[in-house]
Amino acid sequence: MSRSALPLWLACLALASGLVAREPTLDEAIRQLHLSKFVMPEFPEMVRLAGDTKGVVVVAVGRDAEGRVTDVLVLNSTNASLSQSVVSAVGQWRFARPAYRASPDRPIVPIVRFLFNTGGVTFVSLPPHGAAAKPDIQSNPPMIFPTVASLDSSSTPVEQTLPKFSGAILDRLPAGTATVKFFVDEHGRVRVPIVLESTTPEYADAAVASIEQWRYEPPRLAGRPTIAIETATFHFRPTRG
Repeated sequence: MSRSALPLWLACLALASGLVAREPTLDEAIRQLHLSKFVMPEFPEMVRLAGDTKGVVVVAVGRDAEGRVTDVLVLNSTNASLSQSVVSAVGQWRFARPAYRASPDRPIVPIVRFLFNTGGVTFVSLPPHGAAAKPDIQSNPPMIFPTVASLDSSSTPVEQTLPKFSGAILDRLPAGTATVKFFVDEHGRVRVPIVLESTTPEYADAAVASIEQWRYEPPRLAGRPTIAIETATFHFRPTRG
């Protein structure tokens, strides 16, 4: 279905307080996320038939330097079928801005809340920090995630691969750094790595490729499974020069 054919209710964005002051257009909502391609999740008919008329799914979206979606991590959900619908739709998005460039008007890691109800599906981009909350169909609170250091178990990865370069590549690059922010899911896997800063694109690519192979103990906080967030900085030095 084309964007122009979508009914107006798909463009409604809930404010952080849960109160709706006005109904922005769908194009305004897309511009807030800087998307060049947008697909809205469908409300699965099987969910409706089961009697579930409301639901919420919150996801973090990873993307590469070209704006292609590389990962969709479900942070909160009231229904597994709704999660599948969101992951399938968001996986087709395309961001207009390169992922390796920070922007002052948006979080570096997009976090999006989708609200499902009898009228259709609405969505809003969330701030990445704030008061922790359980899924709430009627409100749009920000979210907070524990750091790896605050977990019950050790914060050291059980598997940690370091970036690899051939000598020829390092010879032509200056000394530099790459800083990557990422989630650790309930199974200890690294998800949605986003480069915060990097001296060169080569260092950014190497840091992400390395971190994607890291593994942690399944995160637990106060004895309960959780999703954690972490930041790692790599220091690169040329082999000579």
